[in-house]
Amino acid sequence: MMQDHDKTLYDQLLPLYEMEGFDDLLFKLTPTESNSERLIIKMEVRKLMSACSRPVDLRGKVVGECRRYFLNNVNHWLDDVAINLYHRRLDIYQGKMTQGLWDDLHNTSNSYRVLQRQGDVRAAESMDTVETVPLRFGHYLSRSENRIQISSRIQAFLPDGTEVNGSTIDLSNSGMQVKLPAAFRYDEGSTLVVYFPQLGDECRLPELFSGLNYRVVGVELNFNKDSFQRLRLRLVTSTDAIKNAIETKSTQDTVSSRSENEDKFLTTRSKSYEQIFLEQTSSLPLFFCGNKLRYSLLTEQNRSLWDYWHDERNLPVVDKLFSAARLQHLALEGLTSSETLVYCFSHQHSDKTFFFSACPTELTPELRRLFWHVGSSRPSWRVLRVTMAKINEEDTRRLQDISPAYIQQIDELTHIATIQDLTLETVNSDYRIPIKPKLPSRSLNQFVHERDPIAAIDAVPSVLAPQRKEPRYQHKTGTILIHHTSGELHGETIDFSPHGLNISLSGPFSGSKSQEVAVTFTDLKRVDPNAPLGNVPYKVIQISEDRTNVKLALLKDRHSKHRSHYLQRLIEHNQHKLMLDSEKLPDAPLLSAMHQMLLTRLSVTPYFLVRRGETLQVSGIGTNYPGSELSRILHKSAAAGMISLAPVLGEHLSKYANGVTRQRNRLEQIRHEFYVAATIANGVVIAVKSRSLDSFETPEERKFFISQAKKRGKFFAVRNWMQPIDDGSQWLNSETSEQLMKLSTKRTAQLEHEFADLCVYGEMSDITDEVMMRLEMG
Repeated sequence: MMQDHDKTLYDQLLPLYEMEGFDDLLFKLTPTESNSERLIIKMEVRKLMSACSRPVDLRGKVVGECRRYFLNNVNHWLDDVAINLYHRRLDIYQGKMTQGLWDDLHNTSNSYRVLQRQGDVRAAESMDTVETVPLRFGHYLSRSENRIQISSRIQAFLPDGTEVNGSTIDLSNSGMQVKLPAAFRYDEGSTLVVYFPQLGDECRLPELFSGLNYRVVGVELNFNKDSFQRLRLRLVTSTDAIKNAIETKSTQDTVSSRSENEDKFLTTRSKSYEQIFLEQTSSLPLFFCGNKLRYSLLTEQNRSLWDYWHDERNLPVVDKLFSAARLQHLALEGLTSSETLVYCFSHQHSDKTFFFSACPTELTPELRRLFWHVGSSRPSWRVLRVTMAKINEEDTRRLQDISPAYIQQIDELTHIATIQDLTLETVNSDYRIPIKPKLPSRSLNQFVHERDPIAAIDAVPSVLAPQRKEPRYQHKTGTILIHHTSGELHGETIDFSPHGLNISLSGPFSGSKSQEVAVTFTDLKRVDPNAPLGNVPYKVIQISEDRTNVKLALLKDRHSKHRSHYLQRLIEHNQHKLMLDSEKLPDAPLLSAMHQMLLTRLSVTPYFLVRRGETLQVSGIGTNYPGSELSRILHKSAAAGMISLAPVLGEHLSKYANGVTRQRNRLEQIRHEFYVAATIANGVVIAVKSRSLDSFETPEERKFFISQAKKRGKFFAVRNWMQPIDDGSQWLNSETSEQLMKLSTKRTAQLEHEFADLCVYGEMSDITDEVMMRLEMG
């Protein structure tokens, strides 16, 4: 086979072989070669142009399906890549099957021999894959027409005229799903001309032989790296030929038809990824009824943010973050959505916790610098982004079908707020770069929150599962609680469990959460003096607003196991006398409605990584449309119809995800900060450069990068957050899988393998405004 650098030379010489002027052309094209070298080239041309009567049989030699073709009076077995190459190269070889053409057909880009030589076998990819098809959250495929599942041979011509052969998977009046060779590129939005030779012959419809225009509306990820790419196509040509073919085939007993089967796979996949996002997001969603905060939606990852907004009594005070003045600004009439940064810290005084918070618009430059200096040096320093969106009539109409019984409750909701924690400990010193103003610290007292009253906020878990570690039982029995400052307080139990206690006290308790107390069960000790229920050490979990009700957890010491076992036996022997304190689970329809409203209002860009051998791949990136500016950059930097993390992470997923994917000393979560410069010309992104925070040595170097980025186009700062996924299969419903198995065992297996290989959930947030404010460049 000719070398790549010789290919241009030979392509000019081969069509003129044995024709007048060949020697002159050879001399002109090789002015620096010697006569002996020209002779070698001439001999190579003679060899390439020698007649070849051997058949080409590529079965088992290429990645793709081969078909039989009768060419030059010989039967050949070629795949789609080879047949297209044959037609393109035939004129160069003067319309004959020659040794050169025979060699070309055996050395196509999808030949196993070529792949092996290049070290590019698909089963052992050497680079992480950062590009994927976007997942449109909150949007599911639906059809107003039935489809039939039918496998029928088709011929498709790509926009550049390349012919590919494939088959249908299912067919409807307005669209179809097809399998075409994976060796070719298919751009979403492009138009294909499709011929139906088999269907036209079976249904006797001449129009199916003339070619129909279809637009590519979906390209599925080829996770198995097999030889086929699945496409969803929409019919563009106005015709009844497909409708007539479906009616004809539907009347035949040999056709196995199942309606909407592929949509079920796509919807199941989307909903499973959505569930991961809803249960793993680090953002804290809040639901308002007018000016009143009504619900918070809790996940494992946002619980720390929820717990942060609890005072020394462990009572929720996050509603104080939304003062009347801030709500008026965030929920301004006529705005569909708004957002602001909020700087926060807490201060302990007289065993009480006081929270301070301020938005940039509430601070003068001097007050802002004072707030930064005082707050950023404390462990309680937080930088939050609050996004507020209005619940509109479209939401109500969409939710009527989901939760008709709860429509009145949903109607009462007016706004959704999402809190993102943008704090990164390594950049806290940035806030102390400006000179501290000569203002007294008491100037910040205007930003302190009121402590009371405590709002009744329902903390709704994002998953319909019991949250308690053990059952609780209602029972009243006398107790004495001893605390180092409150002294001795008499009371009685409200409910208890082997490891927990809820007590009503005769007087106010002056302690704080996490402090230790000793509890004696006086009534139970009188019944059994030997019971290990005297001076039992407990830790304070929560204190009521009037401080007369305390919730406690048993402290672990060398006697705690004996005490909990005693209480467990006490419960078991008195089951008939005790009333179970049932845990109140969230209403499923209301929770579903909350989820639907969140999915259409993404404040972050969620993404999911799977492990394929030794590499990581992006299996999905959640989006809304039209999406944020960051999301649009991720779209513009990818192929048509795709979305990519490359503008931020480059092609180094493994490097940045190592902390949460390694087997030993694995981290629970990691955070990165990236600075991204997008060069834009005539509204088109022509280059993107990304640098991680740790690649800069000084703040001045970061400022220079930002200024240069803004001169050339756009600057973005991105906060990237990752956490490990231990068992991705748990989000693929087993009952749904069983139903899908009836439609296609292969597609179901692909879906199960995809979720079994999930290893990382991540989120990206655009923090450009926060960085520009922090570095005082905006």
